[in-house]
Amino acid sequence: MTTRWDRSVDLLIAGSGGGGMVAGLATLDCGLEPLIVEKQALVGGSTGLSGGIVWMPNNPLMRAEGVADSHEDGLAYLADVVGDIGAPSSPARREAFLTAGYEMINFLVRKGVRLIRCDGWSDYYPNRKGGNAFGRAVEGIPYDAAELGGWSDKVQPPLAKNYGFVVLTNELRSVQYYNRSPRAFAVATRVFLRTAAARLRRRRILTNGASLIAQMLKALIELADGQPPLWTNAALDDLIVEDGRVVGARVIRDGTPLNVEARRGVLLAAGGFGHNAEMRRRYSGDQPNEARWSIANAGDTGEVLQAAMRLGAKTDLLDEAWWLPSVFIANGGAAAASLGSGRQRPGAIYVDSTGRRFCNESNSYVEVGKAMYANKAVPCWMIFDDGYVRRYVAGTNPFKRRLPSGLIENGAVKRGDTLADLAHQIDLPADELARTIQRFNRFAAKGQDPDFGRGQSAYNDCLGDPGHRPNAAVGPLDRAPYYATRVFPADVGTCGGVITNEHAQVLDEQDLVIEGLYATGNTTATVMGRTYPGAGASIAGSMVFGYVAARHAAGRSR
Repeated sequence: MTTRWDRSVDLLIAGSGGGGMVAGLATLDCGLEPLIVEKQALVGGSTGLSGGIVWMPNNPLMRAEGVADSHEDGLAYLADVVGDIGAPSSPARREAFLTAGYEMINFLVRKGVRLIRCDGWSDYYPNRKGGNAFGRAVEGIPYDAAELGGWSDKVQPPLAKNYGFVVLTNELRSVQYYNRSPRAFAVATRVFLRTAAARLRRRRILTNGASLIAQMLKALIELADGQPPLWTNAALDDLIVEDGRVVGARVIRDGTPLNVEARRGVLLAAGGFGHNAEMRRRYSGDQPNEARWSIANAGDTGEVLQAAMRLGAKTDLLDEAWWLPSVFIANGGAAAASLGSGRQRPGAIYVDSTGRRFCNESNSYVEVGKAMYANKAVPCWMIFDDGYVRRYVAGTNPFKRRLPSGLIENGAVKRGDTLADLAHQIDLPADELARTIQRFNRFAAKGQDPDFGRGQSAYNDCLGDPGHRPNAAVGPLDRAPYYATRVFPADVGTCGGVITNEHAQVLDEQDLVIEGLYATGNTTATVMGRTYPGAGASIAGSMVFGYVAARHAAGRSR
């Protein structure tokens, strides 16, 4: 039976995050017609809600600024950090990621997307082979939403909206320490003046992922002569197959089902299944999860991935996610938010139910989240002292820092005049907790952590307190009273899904290509494997293989 088509395009793209947007641009640049369908009302997906950083070794901005790196170092770093995890991160996919990634950054710059390098934001494992401590990440500039005309209110609001400032992601790590070093104060002053200027001019300035998405949307508008090929409130419902090939999809647009033909293929770039409790239960393995703590974007519910699985797509890493240890305190305001970064700051540690530390708290959030599961520390406790509160807890009075009494009264934070008192309140063995902190303090006073190496890498240092010596990430807990709050292994999305080859084509259980079907981002089993090599690695993977898919569908691949 021949399908009756309501719309016909060359490449149908499900999802308007970084991968979908760059694929749309690349398709137009090849002289073909794309259509991006986004099931939510706003454009941007997980990328739009994120910090919007793109991690790319040996990228053009690094070369332009004379920052040493190489393709070979990028390969060596992925090999050492990711390791051998099979098809998701095959040598061919790693090669494609690095080579096409360099091309993609140049392509975006040519299309008018303005990027800056995140100077000083180290790789997460800079001490590993091929690691880089100077920063391989880039992000978008502060961007005026008015440039989008009638589309200005269609972009996900920036992450910075939560902070009330027009702040770049790379600036956030300094702004939170504005009172701890002259350099951090200078960065905070720049952010304050930029914010004040935007308010005075009544301009909505986008940063973070919103800037990246908005700039690509602007380029899409210009390439399409003012009418971007993008539908919002349009969900991919199912794939349409004829003679063994994916030829289109059924799309529900504003409640109306439409059959959209895809002459060159369908690209799945619609994210994973962070909020799908049933899928999380089924596939979570040794990292049991029911989506209770996911902070993924609201559209991360797995229907598009399930559509591919129904066609027999091969999958991997379905138990994995981009973990982000988080403190959940409702209505806690700025003071509660100040606790979320505790693992990277002096005066705080994580302990399990036995009162013992179990990891380097300052390492990659994905690594720490996995360590919580591996050590049955779900949730774990963050223990901190009054010194931490006085240095870092934000509030209405920056000169008189204290925890609001409401956090103690409602039980979100426990307070003890002694460690024994605190241990009793949180049901931990008092002797073991005391031994843990005594041992930690003995070395922390000298800036050392022989047990887990905290503060011994450029990454630990770059997110630590620039005003704390001798170690920006390590300091003793020695000032009563003492506090504790629960930490949960939240996630910003799953990172397992269909397996794709180096051209972003989806493979079946026999490792054969499912003709006409491409995928990228969190719909796929990531090239980053079970690790997170650097800030923006997930967005980079999504964007690079979105670019690769579009060019392959257009016959422009190597």
